[in-house]
Amino acid sequence: MSASTDRVHQALAHRPTDRTPLFEIFSPYHPILWRICGRNPATDSSMAWDALAEGITQDELLSLNIKAQYDINRYYGVDMVRLNGCPGCGEPRPVKTGANTWTLNGVRYHRDAKTDLVVLEDPAAEASYSHRYDEAVLRRQIEAWDGRGPATVGGDPVLAGVKALAKRDGVEWAYMGEIGCGTGVAFYPPFMLMWLIEAPELVRRWIEMQKAHAFPATRRQIADGCSVIAMGGDVSCDKGPFLSPALYREFILPAIQEHVDLIHSLGATAVYTSDGNHWPIKQEFFFDSRIDGYKEVDQAAGMTWPRLIAEGVADRVCIIGNLDARHNLCHGTVDDVATEVKACLDYGRQTRGGHILHASHSVHEDMPAENYHAAVTAYRRYFGLAPLPD
Repeated sequence: MSASTDRVHQALAHRPTDRTPLFEIFSPYHPILWRICGRNPATDSSMAWDALAEGITQDELLSLNIKAQYDINRYYGVDMVRLNGCPGCGEPRPVKTGANTWTLNGVRYHRDAKTDLVVLEDPAAEASYSHRYDEAVLRRQIEAWDGRGPATVGGDPVLAGVKALAKRDGVEWAYMGEIGCGTGVAFYPPFMLMWLIEAPELVRRWIEMQKAHAFPATRRQIADGCSVIAMGGDVSCDKGPFLSPALYREFILPAIQEHVDLIHSLGATAVYTSDGNHWPIKQEFFFDSRIDGYKEVDQAAGMTWPRLIAEGVADRVCIIGNLDARHNLCHGTVDDVATEVKACLDYGRQTRGGHILHASHSVHEDMPAENYHAAVTAYRRYFGLAPLPD
């Protein structure tokens, strides 16, 4: 086992580490990729849409994505890697309609000048969850489900490709897979929230449908080398959980517990990923769930280091965070970022539950590249590591 892999697993097992492991999720097409990986259809959103419209092959797009994701993680010297898949592969192709405009499935997209991302021209009308789901259609799908999951689950070609490059270069990481099983209440359409009260049997059956797909995918990810599985799905917002603690215990917690038990039975560790304020469901979310780690630690929603320590969470659960990816990393100076990194590491080193440094969500489109670079620079300075390459 490599130093990085051992460091991650020690932290998730609530044991001391030689230094705090470093982990990050790099959003596709973020400008932080450009200096390190160059601008190409794997790193630039407009170039990707143009290439797809012009006929780039899936093999070429996949190869570019594998290289970009490998290069960015290697450059920043992370200990754990979570990959993004290959945007565009196996999906319908857009049609270019102007210098910075496209259509996809008849829907209009354009390049956003602020983020350099290709986005919907009218997201409220075309992409809202209430428009995306039809109650009658979903009810029929649930009622017609035969209880079976997929016959086979394919592997992730990006994971396989990155692992091959890492093996070639003697780089060893812990790999995080991510799969949800219907517990992300934030993404339920409004009628499903009503079903929790009016038609609970439909919600239970729908969750069983999600598990029938998620559990085989979890087995495949672990078999393919992911020793950490993050169970995705926001359950809270800034004001608290999206549903009452009683409904959380009835519908959501059992699915999480079953997923955690599956992950543990296969020799991997389980992390739950959710933004928001979880204090009203502290016992269920952190302790009854049996999770090993907690990701997307949202200090802006009240999940701060002092309270995580005072409430006993940081003694029993590995904290994967807690750099402020909502405010400081987006709007602070590089000095502000460096100050926060030091404080975060100080808190993490004093807790018994373990700590992995992470930007609480990801390096997303509102975060300047120089601020994340400053965060890793401060991290490396804290532990006396060599500076990042020029």
